[in-house]
Amino acid sequence: MVASSSTSAARRRVAVVGASGYIGGELLRLLLAHPQVEVVAITGREAAGKPLDAVHPNLTGTGLVFAPLTETGSAEVIFLSLPNGEAMTHIDALAGEARIVDASADFRLRDRSVYDATYGRPHAAAAWLSRFVYGLPELFRADLCRAHYVAAPGCFATAVTLALYPLVAAGWLEQAFVNGVTGSSGAGASPRATTHHPFRADALFAYEPFTHRHVPEIAQALRLKTGQEVDFVFQPHSGPFVRGILVTVYARLRQSLSPEGLHRLYAEHYADAPFIRLRETPPNIKWVGGTNYCDLGLAVRGQTAIVWAALDNVIKGGGGQALQCFNLMHGLPETLGLTAFACNP
Repeated sequence: MVASSSTSAARRRVAVVGASGYIGGELLRLLLAHPQVEVVAITGREAAGKPLDAVHPNLTGTGLVFAPLTETGSAEVIFLSLPNGEAMTHIDALAGEARIVDASADFRLRDRSVYDATYGRPHAAAAWLSRFVYGLPELFRADLCRAHYVAAPGCFATAVTLALYPLVAAGWLEQAFVNGVTGSSGAGASPRATTHHPFRADALFAYEPFTHRHVPEIAQALRLKTGQEVDFVFQPHSGPFVRGILVTVYARLRQSLSPEGLHRLYAEHYADAPFIRLRETPPNIKWVGGTNYCDLGLAVRGQTAIVWAALDNVIKGGGGQALQCFNLMHGLPETLGLTAFACNP
């Protein structure tokens, strides 16, 4: 634990439920270096009884051992890093007095019928949907500062929403077509036919046209923040790299804009967003790898704008964003434990 004894009394006791996956592992890496956190429990189903470094060898020397899935000890805050569909089956048993930050999709959508249609199953804890705040700090910071339960956004949803929001808020967006490319870590630690290395290496392919599960999440976030319904098409792609997301938005505008005007719009909307960086050139996923930053690039000609968003899908699109929400929920500096720069090369 990287914290001085002078801060130990103020540390929040936290547990990570389902800590054996990629997002759970990256969240733990960040938590273990956070000066206001004490990790009191890590849990897993198949991993129960194993030391942490047996599952995450990069996290050697912590002394932490996986407990059974719902044994969270004295945790005041519980991070859920479970596969989609599992958090809702355990929420009643886990919540109690603890605050919850859920990194899965189970509590992101407020409308039960939208959830059921999007994920192809009935929601098992629909009464909880209205109790969770959608955890995108750049749009819902004030709500997060008062939140007890938070649903951290999906990775593609984060990138696309951040890219579109200023245009939607200004009333300038007529229609958008969005391409996104994600790395293999976004598919999780358990390999499947289309996610294991022999299939994805040296490959680039599209999937789920019109139907990606983050589409209703993006629409909901923009509607909640701006009151507007957004006309957009999203097409995801699988890229031959491990981590990172690059989104390209092709936007048809209601009026002509200059490059200076477009930049000013984004700078004004994200003036208080410490993890948004506006780039003079299109961003690269290598510049955000291992960080909680989202880099935005902007270009415009007349009534056509292009907006790029690059982020690390398991940090800003996963564990880092969950920790950013935790900081806000507890009145801590939003950037605490999250200001590392990317590696190069």
